[in-house]
Amino acid sequence: MKLFLVKKNSLALLKIELEQVYIDQDKIKITKICNSIQIMSTNRPDDIALRHFFLMAQSTRYHLDFKLAPSSVQNELIDYFFGIENWQYYDLCLLFFIMNMISVEHIKPYIIDIISQYIEGKMSTSTSRMVAPVLIMILEATIVQHNYTLTRDLLNKIRHLTFDQQDFEFQTWLLFLQGVFENNTQKINDAYNIIKRLHLNKTKSLFDHILTHDKIN
Repeated sequence: MKLFLVKKNSLALLKIELEQVYIDQDKIKITKICNSIQIMSTNRPDDIALRHFFLMAQSTRYHLDFKLAPSSVQNELIDYFFGIENWQYYDLCLLFFIMNMISVEHIKPYIIDIISQYIEGKMSTSTSRMVAPVLIMILEATIVQHNYTLTRDLLNKIRHLTFDQQDFEFQTWLLFLQGVFENNTQKINDAYNIIKRLHLNKTKSLFDHILTHDKIN
């Protein structure tokens, strides 16, 4: 139990730090985080959680430039997800952070599992609160990777889901990403107007970064 709490607390701290680094677009800070985790790993080479923490940090660095990981790293992560029967908070946090650096085709089999377990109430409160962010991250990845068939399929699967306190944020993200997918300026502007009225500056930074990629490509 003590080991579980240490891992959970470490994950929570890393999650906060990585989210802030990504919002700040701070490549120097993320490199320092990656290096720090690598140094810890030299004394704990068999610590799978530490390995995952490193991959989460590395993926955040890749996310800044919308890059995919080498196939060996993608396969390593897919092998881990393949062994999951019941999705836990740890698993969804990992998926949330590494989603952008692996091919969305590899994740297709798990989307239905995650949605089904959420709808059936099989998840704890903390786990279920990670579902909406994960689905948004997967949706973003389908658009960035130009897998528009999966984008359309995913939108059809999640547009009617509700997420209690998270639902307003989830629907705003859906509106924005639908606008990007459909090249619909009105929907994009509507999403921006919502977050501006609510002074959601962090969300605005995330929207801006996605549109930077969309303009480049």
